[in-house]
Amino acid sequence: MSGWNAEMLGWAVCALGLGVTGAHLVELALPVDAAGDAEQALVWLCFAVPIAVAFRRSRPLGLLRLRAMDVAYGIVFGAVVRGAQGIIGGLSGTPAPWPSTFSTDGALPSSFPTQAVTGTLVTPVLEEGFFRGVVLVCAFVLLRRFAGPAAAGVASVALSTTLFVLAHQLVGSPDAVDLATLALLGVTTGVFVLATGRLWPAVLVHVFFNATGFAMLAVGTLLA
Repeated sequence: MSGWNAEMLGWAVCALGLGVTGAHLVELALPVDAAGDAEQALVWLCFAVPIAVAFRRSRPLGLLRLRAMDVAYGIVFGAVVRGAQGIIGGLSGTPAPWPSTFSTDGALPSSFPTQAVTGTLVTPVLEEGFFRGVVLVCAFVLLRRFAGPAAAGVASVALSTTLFVLAHQLVGSPDAVDLATLALLGVTTGVFVLATGRLWPAVLVHVFFNATGFAMLAVGTLLA
């Protein structure tokens, strides 16, 4: 996989750092009602550019292949991770509260449909393409030469998951349950990429996970 090397990994990490730093600067510079969309666009751009550069260099064999079974993987394991979030949230002895979003009249905010569509379809593609595509694959290719496939697999999943969780922590405000769930999601999707050699199972797990989150927000808000 020519070009998917330490240099590409380094540029990807730099792009991630630029996105996180830029998001904070945007938050300081723009009004609250405009900052959110601008932050999201900047972070997406910093994911998209390394993905485009990596695939322009070469396309790992089979990585973008889509199979019907991948849909089943997405539904089943997306639901498993979402269910695990509820279990983790209840470990303190208090049942995890049903999520809801801001509402002034019992209705969903006007921006909710757009956020749900982009959060379900755009965010998973870019995040998985970046973290489980560029970062994980580059790390695996680099480390496999020195440590063998098993150790390289563990290390690449750990690296991509750590950066995935860290990025969410630095850009958003997740609590401990959210961070644990993000870590579980990162490990699950990373293992899928290594086990199948394909990116789409990871993307579809993430898509279904996010879709169930928005569905729960909608239900929790409308029935509150």
